[in-house]
Amino acid sequence: MLGSVLAALAAGALAAVVGTILHASVGYAGDAPIPWGAALALLLTAALSYWTGMLRGKLWVSALTGLSTYVLVALFSADAHNQMIVSAQYLDVLPGPALAGTIWVYGIIVPVVVAVFMVSRHLRARTQSKV
Repeated sequence: MLGSVLAALAAGALAAVVGTILHASVGYAGDAPIPWGAALALLLTAALSYWTGMLRGKLWVSALTGLSTYVLVALFSADAHNQMIVSAQYLDVLPGPALAGTIWVYGIIVPVVVAVFMVSRHLRARTQSKV
């Protein structure tokens, strides 16, 4: 069990750190920001949550990976000296970075729920095929 917890926490830390770095990549189509880095960071979060759950064969490991990602990103964004995640309050001044930060911080739940659902389906199918 300790190995599963450590795997989930390590994958969550990896998703939080790399995702926070990635989310800041923003392209522009004219004046409209395209936060492609935030989308890639969310995809990374989904992939790591799915991978750890399937690797360990336990649904809760997938959920713990996502939870640890969210907690670390929340800690990053709550830091008063944070210069990595631009909050939504700066949407008028820095629309691209603020949109990317908002998508990254508040969007983490979506890929985690999808990953947990996919792990659940695959583990259930694996169990039924053994019977």
